[in-house]
Amino acid sequence: LGAAIQHLLAIFAGIVTPGLVVCGLCGASPEQTRQVAGMSLFISGVATFIQIHRFGVVGSGLLSIQGTSSSFIAIFAGMAAAGLARGETPEQMLGLMMGMGLVCALVEVGFSQMLPWMRKVITPLVAGIVITLIGLTLLKVSAMQIGGGSAALDNGTFGAPRNMVLAVLTAGTVLALNRSRNPWFRMGALMGGMVVGTVAAALAGAVQVPVWDKAWITVPVPFRIALTFRWEWVLPMALMYLASTVETIGDLTATSMVSGEPTAGALYERRLSGGILADGLNSMLATIFGSLPTTSFSQNNGVIQLTGIASRRVGLWIAIFLIVMGLVPAVAWVFTLVPQAVLGGATLVMFGTVAASGIRLMGSGGFGRKSLLVVATSLGAGLAVTLEPRLLAHLPGWARQLFGSGIMTGTVAALIAQALAGRDGGP
Repeated sequence: LGAAIQHLLAIFAGIVTPGLVVCGLCGASPEQTRQVAGMSLFISGVATFIQIHRFGVVGSGLLSIQGTSSSFIAIFAGMAAAGLARGETPEQMLGLMMGMGLVCALVEVGFSQMLPWMRKVITPLVAGIVITLIGLTLLKVSAMQIGGGSAALDNGTFGAPRNMVLAVLTAGTVLALNRSRNPWFRMGALMGGMVVGTVAAALAGAVQVPVWDKAWITVPVPFRIALTFRWEWVLPMALMYLASTVETIGDLTATSMVSGEPTAGALYERRLSGGILADGLNSMLATIFGSLPTTSFSQNNGVIQLTGIASRRVGLWIAIFLIVMGLVPAVAWVFTLVPQAVLGGATLVMFGTVAASGIRLMGSGGFGRKSLLVVATSLGAGLAVTLEPRLLAHLPGWARQLFGSGIMTGTVAALIAQALAGRDGGP
């Protein structure tokens, strides 16, 4: 039970935050935001239960915790911007995100059966580039939140000193707690930063608490949000599921290592395949019930190493806690009170950590001359279309939609550059 609480401190804010960010991008109502946040907790619990067991070929059988993936926010931000331009409602935008998440999750299901081929094409260098681009492109979302969000843009208060102070206070608290020698403080750094920032915002009169007049228990309803589909988002979403697959391979390998389990051989390969398959199926389940795609969380490996406990019974406690909290709307309601600036301060550190993890993965094999060329070309191409989207103004609509994502452009550039430049140590 004690180990489970430490795991929850490490992941709780990370599970809820993606839903809050995406709903904010769509202009969703507080009630819609509560529903998405609540289902994020509920599905994370169900997904964790599936992942820690092995139901036939599904599941890793390791203490691998599942949660809402923040990586997809970069693509969902593009969907929200396109939806706003078309005059769609928040529910229509969320329906597209979840519909694309449901259909394209089949990509990850397929990848689970193609591990040998994937390892030849998706090298650590390419995987690191993809993850780095995800983190870097997400920082634009953090910057919008730090300024106060779209509401602040409308009323002319974007970038107000109060918003900047709250964001800096939140980010500073997260960093300070991470420096603590107390493992509980380090595990709960993200949540602690959001609590401190929200309390400061409340004292400054920036938090409005509405009267609670909703039911105290909610019942999960499949397809509560009508799902839609658009062909132009298939390739970008498939790429994100590829990135999620690569991330899961790394997480499950680390989980095996810190749990004292093999990181090579038939058992390891079965766990990888089952874990990735569970990832894809859990993402499909999440979108059906009004949440966002899920993935394995890497921070839990630190808790396993810290506690020395890798028993799957800990995962069972975590799953139960998440399911129960997801069924109690008041839990998600508390998180919807967090101001945009506070959320921006927290996500600035969170998304920056994603980019830093990608850089570390890129450098894991060493940087030779050819590797540097691949990195330079791919990051340059990905950031170029992100910083100056007018570069694509004369392309057909489908091409603008496809390559308007810096992640998509950078990944394609990485694969081409790797094929042309070769690999370090090669001819």
